[in-house]
Amino acid sequence: MRVQHLHPWDLSPREAMRLQAELAPRVLRRGGPPERSVRLIAGADCAFDRPLGRGVAAVVVLAYPALEPLSTVSVESPVAFPYVPGLLSFRETPLLLAAFERLDVTPDLVMIDGHGVAHPRRFGYASHAGLLLDLPTIGVAKSRLVGEHGPVADFAGARADLRHEGEVVGSVLRTRPRMRPLYVSVGHRIGLAAAERWVMSCARRYRMPEPTRLADARASVAKRRMLDATLEVVIEQRAGERGRWEWEPDAGEVVFRHDLPPMPHHYGCSTSIINPADGELLDVILVDPREYERGQHTHVRVLDVLRRTDGDDKLLAIPADAAWPAERRLSEARDRIWEWFVRMEKPVTHWGGEDDALALISACRSAAR
Repeated sequence: MRVQHLHPWDLSPREAMRLQAELAPRVLRRGGPPERSVRLIAGADCAFDRPLGRGVAAVVVLAYPALEPLSTVSVESPVAFPYVPGLLSFRETPLLLAAFERLDVTPDLVMIDGHGVAHPRRFGYASHAGLLLDLPTIGVAKSRLVGEHGPVADFAGARADLRHEGEVVGSVLRTRPRMRPLYVSVGHRIGLAAAERWVMSCARRYRMPEPTRLADARASVAKRRMLDATLEVVIEQRAGERGRWEWEPDAGEVVFRHDLPPMPHHYGCSTSIINPADGELLDVILVDPREYERGQHTHVRVLDVLRRTDGDDKLLAIPADAAWPAERRLSEARDRIWEWFVRMEKPVTHWGGEDDALALISACRSAAR
């Protein structure tokens, strides 16, 4: 589906706050889709790997009223904007838009795990994303960002106004008895009362409505996969460098072993995972145009594995802090690597894919226990 690109993202926090103030008046806080017109509802959420500055976004599209999942999309990307309370949408929205752009359908309604106008500048994550998606959007948050409210009775559907600086910016809505309430606010193109009705309509068995509950679960799975595919490696030889160099952990240095024609990409090994097939550290080929030093440590995101008959398999990776490259570029890298190993008469058999690479990493880790 298409999204609107109304502004750049490379902003300072001060510029981001000014942009929020400029865009907030464009948020429509009324209306909403009639129930008879809603066939598809999307839930969206993000998860982050703060140490390496990366995030994943997940969008789940459900059929309404059955709330059966029809489509799921997740994306990974580096995150450039710093963590600043009140400006989280500048970290999360670019990720989310990339996920929505991969959908082959356009939802009638979107629920986002975050705040909409219940925000200091009335332009939270759900409003920001809703404006750029130009779809009816609801913010459904598990905790409060701003405002005060009175008590909420202990029955499903009980509510209280959420007020900030004398204005009703959302509501505190209990979806299930004896469970903590949610913070519901307008994202875009919907009124607060309609937003509450939709949240209640989609909260079937759990505290969270199904769209955001499933998006949260999918984002967690995608983050776990990203982390499982992330390794710390040490560079042994650089792309185009002649010779076979090898990391010696005990000495803490890379040593020359023998002459070898230059490899097309950087070559290294995991700093901690042993491949039981040869008793050596697991090998990694790094696709990255940047320069590296021998012995340099870096984190990579594994994408594939080159299988060999002798079990001395080679992982294919990109830098953990790099955007996902185009498939054409990866395909070209695979071709160059395959041709090099064939020319060297190495016993390669096939590229196994990401699932196979993750299975190899898991097997090596299990063998070490």
